[in-house]
Amino acid sequence: MPFQILMEDVEVMQIDRIAALLIFLTSFVGFICNTFIAVYIRRLSLLRNSFGRLLQLQAAGDAVFVLVWAFYFAPVLFFDIKPLQTLGVASRFAQLCLICYDISIYTHLVISLNRFISLYFPTSYQNIFTERFTTVLICSIILISFGFSWFLVIVDCKMGFSIPRWMLDYVSPPCEMVNVYYAEFFRGLIVISMFAITNTFTFCRMHMHNRKKQSESTFETTQQKKRRAVETAFVQQVTLQGLLYVLELVTYFYISNWFTVPTDAKSLAESSNRWPNFLLTTYAWILVHALDGVITLIFNKQFRSVLRHPFRSQATLNASKTPSRRNRFVTNRTDSNRKKSSILACTFISNSNTGYGSSVHV
Repeated sequence: MPFQILMEDVEVMQIDRIAALLIFLTSFVGFICNTFIAVYIRRLSLLRNSFGRLLQLQAAGDAVFVLVWAFYFAPVLFFDIKPLQTLGVASRFAQLCLICYDISIYTHLVISLNRFISLYFPTSYQNIFTERFTTVLICSIILISFGFSWFLVIVDCKMGFSIPRWMLDYVSPPCEMVNVYYAEFFRGLIVISMFAITNTFTFCRMHMHNRKKQSESTFETTQQKKRRAVETAFVQQVTLQGLLYVLELVTYFYISNWFTVPTDAKSLAESSNRWPNFLLTTYAWILVHALDGVITLIFNKQFRSVLRHPFRSQATLNASKTPSRRNRFVTNRTDSNRKKSSILACTFISNSNTGYGSSVHV
């Protein structure tokens, strides 16, 4: 598709501005939620561990992704800013979006594996997800994400923003679309499979654990019930986020093919598939990153407590948690051990070995 059809020499219509407004509103909400999580997550003692660091990386990637859509692509489309529509500018922002998308999706996959290991191999979890190994994982995710993006630059595959289609498009020629499609297709297929398998096994394990605990509920203390509720929320959060990414990949690469749109601008403007194609591709892509932050806030009441007291110090937040009567007789873990601990792993270890709950505060 020639680049002239992407942005230049295309007149912006009123319907284009409606699409731009939808992009901006969704992206802005996602930016606020994800930025809040990335900034405040280290203030929560419950998330000062491997899971929390990975969640912070995911939120940061999501925040930058929706930031680009909210404050570059949406304004350029709405106000028809010609100087910012050149391929040199648009391709750089598109490249940044691709990097952030890869960071987010790979982090999701690692988080799913993190929860899987904490449930199925609780005694080995702390030895696997150490501070050092988590740092290596984070650096690897970032390097791989940058690597794929620069690979596209090396093979002269640039992305520009298509005003008629309201989406990012590869500029062809010179980009060989067959190679790009199969690279994206197989990568998407692998990620979908791993997401589906990992989250299914994780959710089943948690479901069986909860059923067992419900049958023993008469012997559970209030603190144990609270802890189990937090554990369940963590797994439900990861499972729901993973499911949304699976749905986004399916809609983008498969379902959208049922609503093909013409390549020339005039025919595209009259096509009935224009909005369905946009909602299944660009909007689904943006929405899943925005919902990442929203879901995290919904499933974690600790973040909501920070929202109610945004300027309260970290020490005050931690001190405001009133321990249960039983916790007065349980020796607390040191801060260094707590950073390395997994809520799920601690509970499974304690239940299997002693019958007592872990000392991690919830």
